[in-house]
Amino acid sequence: MEIVNESEEKSFLRKIILKKGIILIVIGIILRISMLIYYYYTHSIDPGKSWGDVGYNYDNYTSINYPPLTIVLLFFFRLISFGSFEIFAFWAFLLDLLTVLMFYFVIKNFNIPKKNFAFGLFLINPFFFLNNSFSLANCGYHMTDAIFFFFLFMALIFYPKKDNKSKILFYIFLSLSAASKIYTIPFIGFFFLKFFIEKDWKEMKVFLLTTISVLFLFLIVPIFFGQNFLITFLFWNTRGETVVPIYIRLMPVVVLTILFLLVRLKKADLLEIIIFSTVVTASVMFFSNPFVRYFQPILFYGILKHKEFFSFNLDLGIIKGKISVDNHILTFVLSIFAVVLAYLMIIILFDPFYSSF
Repeated sequence: MEIVNESEEKSFLRKIILKKGIILIVIGIILRISMLIYYYYTHSIDPGKSWGDVGYNYDNYTSINYPPLTIVLLFFFRLISFGSFEIFAFWAFLLDLLTVLMFYFVIKNFNIPKKNFAFGLFLINPFFFLNNSFSLANCGYHMTDAIFFFFLFMALIFYPKKDNKSKILFYIFLSLSAASKIYTIPFIGFFFLKFFIEKDWKEMKVFLLTTISVLFLFLIVPIFFGQNFLITFLFWNTRGETVVPIYIRLMPVVVLTILFLLVRLKKADLLEIIIFSTVVTASVMFFSNPFVRYFQPILFYGILKHKEFFSFNLDLGIIKGKISVDNHILTFVLSIFAVVLAYLMIIILFDPFYSSF
């Protein structure tokens, strides 16, 4: 019989605590791989079970509900699936995994302390995981959101860098995120006002040249080649009109925008403006199609804006040390409340079993 003394036990626990970031990262990746296996297994024993958004995107990859860039990318993934839906589902999984792994490089470039711990908490963040990977009812992958996150994360990777090449790439990828899904599109007006107020004409020039070029190529030009593309821009209003008139749906947006312009625009950095832009868009979408998941980009602001709120010393005998409550912990805790709110919305407004998260 092997006897483990108290000092060895303390040493083992200390090693676990010191490696907590790596442990969380491994758990986050295993969870996502497990979900893929679960989806394949459950749909193999019940072929009639819905595949959710993945099934919709496979059959409706030219849907007018999506901007032209997203339609082209969905067509590409269907093309390289060679007629196999299972391969298409794997691409959906790979997109989800790729985007979350990319966020590590965002964290790294923002010089966030305890990078592994911050990234690990992000990987197991319940709100992000349940919105993009998990679903017991069908399949949790949202390919169009993953495409949006890919471009947004690429933009955020270049955001902290100050050289001209990085600035250009930042604006290009940020514009592509708006072209792939409309979440960030209000940034155009906010950035313009920000640079105009600050009289930063050099930054204004780079911003306008790159943004206008990308959006013209991927949003405006396709209108002249496909008569249905224009309907994409009216989709959310058409859907919302069946529930609430547009003037009521726009009231929260108007109030939020006025308050931001008066109180925060001068002090806000570009990251804050980007996140606020997604909140503005999400507010319109929410009152047209009430899903809390439209607001998930707020998580990125909570993770990337480092701040320690308070700390205390913990002494539980074999576990001792200083516990810091920072933005990562707070974001994780608030995400749990967001999950509860999302489920309440589903239970109240939708069928709780057949609605995807």
